Amino acid sequence: MFYTAPEETTEWVKVIAVTDSGCIAETMDGFAVNIGPCQTEEGEMVIAVVDQKVKERAAAMNPTN
Repeated sequence: MFYTAPEETTEWVKVIAVTDSGCIAETMDGFAVNIGPCQTEEGEMVIAVVDQKVKERAAAMNPTN
């Protein structure tokens, strides 16, 4: 396995869960991402840094896309 540097962008996301390991949010294009610790509630829209390469890997693993 090799190291892949993150390619981060700032996006509006909707918080779908608040967990001990951080907030889980859904991007506007339907990807679930961990955005880290947050001071918000489920259902709220926040601006978060999202690694685009995580989204690319998730899309590659989903044969329905």
